[in-house]
Amino acid sequence: MKKHLLTVSALCLLAACAGFKPDYVKTDGSEKSVPAWTHQSKAHKIDSSSEAKKNRYFVADAQNVNQRLCLKAAETRATQKIASEIAQEIMGAFEENSASRNDDANSRMKDTLQQNIQVNLHGVVVGEKYWEKRAYKKEMGAEKDYTAYKCDVVVKITKAALADALEMYKAKTMRTLKGEDKAAMSQAVDNYVADLRAEN
Repeated sequence: MKKHLLTVSALCLLAACAGFKPDYVKTDGSEKSVPAWTHQSKAHKIDSSSEAKKNRYFVADAQNVNQRLCLKAAETRATQKIASEIAQEIMGAFEENSASRNDDANSRMKDTLQQNIQVNLHGVVVGEKYWEKRAYKKEMGAEKDYTAYKCDVVVKITKAALADALEMYKAKTMRTLKGEDKAAMSQAVDNYVADLRAEN
């Protein structure tokens, strides 16, 4: 019975996906079709393989009625994504090495870490931009008729610049931690930086 229920659920999901229709019409775009790099797993393909080995790539999107603001918002989100993902990885290593089990304190520490990494980030470069102008139609399922831009941006940062940013973070903020937390965070940052430098 359980197997039958799973099969029916999977078929319903496939049918729903196959029947998905957009609620807009693309009226213009910077390219004829959506570039492959708009998927995070393919973002590195904007560069040659030798260049891609030196960088980390982050993709984000945004929507706005103003094209310039749409692209700027996507760029800002992609830069925030760098700090968020790195903070997540460092906090994972920190939690493995720390005796602290205070989830609230760790959550606050992750937020602070993310903010500090973002402040210290230098050398983030916009790799590619893509935009399309969409006319959303109520008759197609949109809440109302309106026109907006949907934008995608991929940013890149060299692993060396990222390692430098983390070293700056460590030098500025490690003094705010004490005891085992300080040692665990120092080790987490050092290990991450060492891995980045080894990849170059």
